[in-house]
Amino acid sequence: MRMEMMPNIDELRKMRKNLGISQKDLARVTGVSQSYIARLEKGTINPTYSKIKAIYEYLTKSSEKANTIALTCDKIMTRNVVVCRADDSILKALNLMRDRGYSQLPVVNEENKVIGTVTESNINDMLLKGMSVDSLRGLTVRRVMGDVLPQVDKNTPINVIYQLLKYSNAVLVLDSGNLTGIITKADILKTVAGLS
Repeated sequence: MRMEMMPNIDELRKMRKNLGISQKDLARVTGVSQSYIARLEKGTINPTYSKIKAIYEYLTKSSEKANTIALTCDKIMTRNVVVCRADDSILKALNLMRDRGYSQLPVVNEENKVIGTVTESNINDMLLKGMSVDSLRGLTVRRVMGDVLPQVDKNTPINVIYQLLKYSNAVLVLDSGNLTGIITKADILKTVAGLS
């Protein structure tokens, strides 16, 4: 009997990341250790066919569920969105992200309209380019913020959000132009897991 071709390891890693599934969660549901998943994705182990197949089947099943969920954004979004202002200090924004466990924050102006996004990676990039922590203290969010996250209406179907999250860390949910929620890959994963 001829075995079917094993999925590409890099493709499995991309699938896992697109679904917002952590290495730890993937390890738990597929019966391997987290270090096994980490070594697998780095290409430092030669995995068995059965383990690769189990991982691939779980990721494929999760992806199919995420694409067929018939819910709308307002059912799974996180309400009371934590935001920062363009004139806030970078360190204030960074502390807010760390306190709340977020990797990004929407940036709003005086009228509470979203004008950008600040992420931990924005700030880390500045440090990697040689800027000192002392120098960061004097800078405002406006100096490092990036583009506005994708925005959708609260009645947008979840399968549309899943596609957007392949290219963005989060999606903002609006109701009559006002920011009412945010959806991350973790929110999609919780919904998919709830349908199992």
